[in-house]
Amino acid sequence: MELFGWIGFVLFQVFYIPQVVKVIRSQDATGLSLPSWLILWVALLLYLVYSIYRRDPVFTVGNAAGLVQASVMLFLIRRYGRRRQG
Repeated sequence: MELFGWIGFVLFQVFYIPQVVKVIRSQDATGLSLPSWLILWVALLLYLVYSIYRRDPVFTVGNAAGLVQASVMLFLIRRYGRRRQG
């Protein structure tokens, strides 16, 4: 069963890649909701604390990686949240 957890972890991490690439290439994040990503970031942080407490390696690694990727998205949203006029 742990294999299913690791497969889910990998798929969850792959989920972020197309969005990050799109925002970086277009330098535009106007369609993304900052509050939604902030809620996700807080949820991942809390889930990470809980998974560390539970000593669950799959969820600890998954939530830590998700937190990093959500942080990247928050940075990109702040940087490219408004389309640059130019």
